[in-house]
Amino acid sequence: MNTINSSSTIDGDLIRNLRYSWGNSGFSAKSEYINTLIKYSKKTDGLILECGSGLSTLLIAPIAKMKGIQMISLEHNEFWANRVKNQLDKYNLRNSKIYLRPLIQYENFDWYDVANDNDIKDIALCICDAPPGKTRGGRKGFLYLLHNKLATNSVVLVDDTVREEERSMINEWKSILDLEVDFKGIDENHAILRFK
Repeated sequence: MNTINSSSTIDGDLIRNLRYSWGNSGFSAKSEYINTLIKYSKKTDGLILECGSGLSTLLIAPIAKMKGIQMISLEHNEFWANRVKNQLDKYNLRNSKIYLRPLIQYENFDWYDVANDNDIKDIALCICDAPPGKTRGGRKGFLYLLHNKLATNSVVLVDDTVREEERSMINEWKSILDLEVDFKGIDENHAILRFK
């Protein structure tokens, strides 16, 4: 019988090789963040929402399958959506879905069009690694559009907190909702946000 060990990690060399093989190393998550994703995916018992898709999707989807939980990945790039979906299909990871959603204009940011996604609810874990940093408003649209879809005690993982935009976004979120923030990473800065 398989057991899920919440303290296990993946070797950094293996992650570097996977990133190279996937062919998107400029955008793929790095080892420290991937290990944080794995740790929290193994801990969660509810919906995993991923903003963006790629190598992280393929590493987290088997965990979601083992746990019998659903994972939804939002993606605005049709090429990437199809590439990841083909891999999910190839390995029979049907509990993980790719939602191709355009980035649309909201009042002061651009974000995924999630207006008709009624099955995004009770988000236990959000992997907030998209849309791209150059998008108007960056990633902040997640909180404004989906904060009412968060489960109690949900966790949001934010990559790239070495960038001022991500740190400012987190401070903005803290001014709106009650959350704890734990910054992690030595070379690959990211944050763990716990919503109360």
